[in-house]
Amino acid sequence: MNSRSVIVTVTVLTFTLLMQSCNGPDRVSRKAGEHIKIVVQASAETEPTMQGKNMDSADDPAIWLNTENIENSLIIGTDKKGGLATYNLAGKQLNYYPTGYMNNCDLRYGFKLGDKTIDILAASNRTYNSISLFSLNIDGELDSIHNRKIKSQMSDEVYGLCMYKNTETEKYYLFLNSKSGEVEQYELFAEDNKVDAKLVRSFSLGMQAEGMVADDITGKLYIGKEQGGILKFDANPGEAAEGMFLQNSSEENKNIRFDIEGLAIYPTDSLNGYLIASIQGNYSYAVFERQGNNKYLGSFRITDGNIDGVQETDGLDVTDSPLPGFPKGILVVQDGFNFDNRKKKSQNFKIVSWEEVEKFFREYR
Repeated sequence: MNSRSVIVTVTVLTFTLLMQSCNGPDRVSRKAGEHIKIVVQASAETEPTMQGKNMDSADDPAIWLNTENIENSLIIGTDKKGGLATYNLAGKQLNYYPTGYMNNCDLRYGFKLGDKTIDILAASNRTYNSISLFSLNIDGELDSIHNRKIKSQMSDEVYGLCMYKNTETEKYYLFLNSKSGEVEQYELFAEDNKVDAKLVRSFSLGMQAEGMVADDITGKLYIGKEQGGILKFDANPGEAAEGMFLQNSSEENKNIRFDIEGLAIYPTDSLNGYLIASIQGNYSYAVFERQGNNKYLGSFRITDGNIDGVQETDGLDVTDSPLPGFPKGILVVQDGFNFDNRKKKSQNFKIVSWEEVEKFFREYR
């Protein structure tokens, strides 16, 4: 190949990549998911992040239930270019906290702190390679509650995060992972009306991971190896760090195209329900049984409706609690390519009624 051919080839490739980044999802990935015929639509969406439309900013949501006034429940979204945002159930941004490059977040209720009980939100902070902790006040505002900068001991930068509460011991834990596949487990405890953490377990997956979710009732931890599949571990620190591979959670399954990203659990009773994984490579969501060996049930996509469809989801969260307009709860997912009347906007989060998701289960049966 002569030099002129090389220049032409590079120019064409550069133009193609620029067009893809400007116009939206690439055709190869879109086509890869078209064989998944079960589709649902979003009911609402959050306002776009404060970052530029071509920046990878929104990442992981958490749903907070306001027990005193359920209508004032919140969606908390990480902005990995700047902080945390809170949104109401209609998607309007209420507050923004420029606390650092926040990657993943999760929350638990009922943490005892001094003479009060708080709801606690944790986030992986890539600016400081640390864990950030907040209380969620009944008015929906976040207050920092860590008494020091809780630095990770991993060799690589912090990435994924989830929380876990042991319902027998009433102890609260936090799992953190890195891009190189290291995993740390911390126990959270109160000290001087703040919250601190101590490392109680660490292990390595040998491969990049991010999405994690812990099941408080069954005591299981699920971790998505981005290009390897989903592993299930015992969530308590005294247990062996050996994971069980979930069958059909890797590319052996024609509906899985790496990367595997966010994980969340939708309970149908105390032991049964569904594990949902966002499959970034073909813009889909894989559904597994919560119980037993986590049988794979199938996959669905979120396509255009009154709200634009969803592509390249990173994090997600779900609740089975009835909410105004959503009697069976909601699924909230990050959208990598957010459009408004075909005009590209900054990334955001899409809100899907669980009644809409139930289309999948009707088709499955």
